[in-house]
Amino acid sequence: MRNRWPALLITALAALACAGSPSWALGRKEASPPAPSRHSSGKLTFVIVPKGVHPYFEPVYRGFEEAAARYGVTPEVDAPPRFDVSLQVKVIEDLIARGVDGIAISANDDMGLVGVIHEATLAGIKVITVDAPAPSTEALTYIGTDNASAGYLAGRRMAGVMGGRGSVAILQGGLAATNLTQRTGGFRRGLAEVGPGITVVGVVDEKGDFSQSVTATETLLREHPDLSAIFSVSAEGAPAAAAVVKRLGRAGRVRVAGFDDLGDTLAGIRDGSISFCVVQNTYRMGWLSVEQLLGAVHGKRLPVFTDTGVMLVDRANVDTYKALMENEGR
Repeated sequence: MRNRWPALLITALAALACAGSPSWALGRKEASPPAPSRHSSGKLTFVIVPKGVHPYFEPVYRGFEEAAARYGVTPEVDAPPRFDVSLQVKVIEDLIARGVDGIAISANDDMGLVGVIHEATLAGIKVITVDAPAPSTEALTYIGTDNASAGYLAGRRMAGVMGGRGSVAILQGGLAATNLTQRTGGFRRGLAEVGPGITVVGVVDEKGDFSQSVTATETLLREHPDLSAIFSVSAEGAPAAAAVVKRLGRAGRVRVAGFDDLGDTLAGIRDGSISFCVVQNTYRMGWLSVEQLLGAVHGKRLPVFTDTGVMLVDRANVDTYKALMENEGR
């Protein structure tokens, strides 16, 4: 399997030494040779190409691999080393040259993938998007969260957590990512409906990076000393913000919430430094990617969009939600 578990390298800032590094900061690397394509093995080869190296994608990979085992497909994961559309394009170009049978892409950028997805399509490779769509491309379908609706749900909950008043900042891991922009728009809409008096002080690009999220949070708290809340539409933002807020002794006064269930986010919900998170059914995204690529290979017309659903997780269900979602994901 190619680049199965690339090392995740995150440098802890000295200012956070007392708080410790996040539990997902040390990645795993498992070296193995590339799996052969069907031209030599007789099996279809499907490859998932995430935005970059990030623990968020682990359940996606698990669903992808378990579905591949069920259906007799060879699965691969090929991750760019960081969230960069040019690096993602290079990965896809290499897969085109190899002649794989199907590619599932979590899009770093919509327009930036138009050309390479067109090349893959011309080469007869079935291409879909998963987790993050690329609506301007020739991708056959999008499997993932209805991001605008999920952001709207989060905005309504955040307004309730804030008591309908105060100010909030939004962390976003890449301003060109369609899925994140949709979440931010939905969040603003839900926030305005429930808490029309709440002010959004800005949307900060933290580029999908924990250390940059830490720096962004420190800057926000310095520039807005009366800030009431921080919400992240990206996975790394909430645990990074919570670490800073705790270190500065402002836990409970600055509310933190965000997307996705990284281990440190769940720990923050348990200790009260994070109010809630929006959990996507990432396992189901991976599983359905195999099923829909198989359908495309066999000439089946795919739906434009498959909504895999979300769940709000807080202290009340933090220890029970995961089994429920994965049972529904298959």
